[in-house]
Amino acid sequence: MEAITGIGPMKTPNILMIMTDQQRADSMGYAGNKPSDTPNLDRLARQGAIFENAYSSSTSCVPARSSLMTGLLPHRVPTVDSNGRKSAGLGLSLKPGQWTIARALRDAGYETALFGKMHFHPMHADHGFDVMHMCEHLPAGYAENAEDDYRKWLTSTGREDTRFVRASTPRPFPYEAEYHPTNWIKRHSLDFLANRDSSVPYFAIISFTAPHTPYDPPEPYASMYRPEEQEIPAKGIEVNAGLPAPLLDAVMAEGKRRSLTPRRVKEHTELHVREVLAAIRASINCIDAAIGEVMEKVDLNNTIVFFLSDHGDYGGHRGLLGKTPWIPFDDLIHVPFFAVGAGVTPGRRIREPVQSFDYVATALEYAALEPPVADMESASLLPLLKGAAPDNDRPVFSGTLEGWPMIRRGRFKDIWHSGYDVHALFDLESDPDESVNLAEDPAYASLIAENTKILKAILAKQPVSEPDNGAAAFRKASGR
Repeated sequence: MEAITGIGPMKTPNILMIMTDQQRADSMGYAGNKPSDTPNLDRLARQGAIFENAYSSSTSCVPARSSLMTGLLPHRVPTVDSNGRKSAGLGLSLKPGQWTIARALRDAGYETALFGKMHFHPMHADHGFDVMHMCEHLPAGYAENAEDDYRKWLTSTGREDTRFVRASTPRPFPYEAEYHPTNWIKRHSLDFLANRDSSVPYFAIISFTAPHTPYDPPEPYASMYRPEEQEIPAKGIEVNAGLPAPLLDAVMAEGKRRSLTPRRVKEHTELHVREVLAAIRASINCIDAAIGEVMEKVDLNNTIVFFLSDHGDYGGHRGLLGKTPWIPFDDLIHVPFFAVGAGVTPGRRIREPVQSFDYVATALEYAALEPPVADMESASLLPLLKGAAPDNDRPVFSGTLEGWPMIRRGRFKDIWHSGYDVHALFDLESDPDESVNLAEDPAYASLIAENTKILKAILAKQPVSEPDNGAAAFRKASGR
């Protein structure tokens, strides 16, 4: 591959990926959320290319982040659990030596850095980062807390880490804003950008821990959003009526557990939902301000910036909050995603469905590197970013912890449960709330048959067999 040209003094561009945790696609001002909680991100996105239909590879953090590090679907990522046993796709950590985008770019001469959350176990395992300042989401009692850089710093100031005391109960952060994880991550990111050797290209991930629980935005953001002013989604539990029985059972069981069933929604639950929505908006606004400060130090003439979230949130839709049950409705897998900077045609809004982990292959192409394996699912978006017409035939996929894989092809989305062999088929252009299940309509029988064949082929793909085979492939392709 040839390096991207015409982007300033460096032949090799810097690559910056900024990520939030559990943020809905429609939370962005550019997506229609008014008044906007994301003025800095909106301004940045409009200078670049917005992917209006970007999908996470999973409904939950760990598998989604395994894809964001490797460019592979979660079930193909070799991982180990906390006891060191081999697993694939849904484990707690990448295997030692596993190919990652950071490892590839470090081997190619990039300085690499990670700030915030990534669910590594051990937390500071070498997955390709030269600089690491980690801030995770782990309740008290987890051994990894001893490794958490934010927690160690906070306690060194004489303050207790209260993030998981009543984590699902919205309340303002108990200390000054400078002690909040969002601002801690921001400061380390700014220090890195200010004190590095500018003659060396960098790859950095800035991974914020919010708006995921705990719902604890700092002031002044916490007071800017009043619960009584928040709108509960118009489409609540009634949206679930047409779901196939196994899917409906999972949704309603979770709704009952979370006290969001019809008989409770008029009691304290409605207030709780409004409190959660207010805290989420405040957290997003705080992150937006932090990103605005970081971007003042980023030269977009020789840097490409990707912004995304690992997955979404029900946000009161379907009568649910958070991310369970882990079913790939768009609430959970449709994520904000845009690119801006070097080589990106500004002002584009791309409707073609893409995967958020496509940033991996895109970054490799920007750095003039080959993919680690021939069948890596991540696809380069560089042609789209440079103004090319989209390829509307590519299916996008999301897997889940509860056995509900999803495929989207064009306007249609198909959620399948192989155990029951039932489908939930939605036309997202006419039914964005996924309330009308078309699976029983004979007119769509051939489409469902095609989707099932594609899903089976995707799920049959095996995990990468050796932890370092991706690195070996990279070395062979690049001559290193």
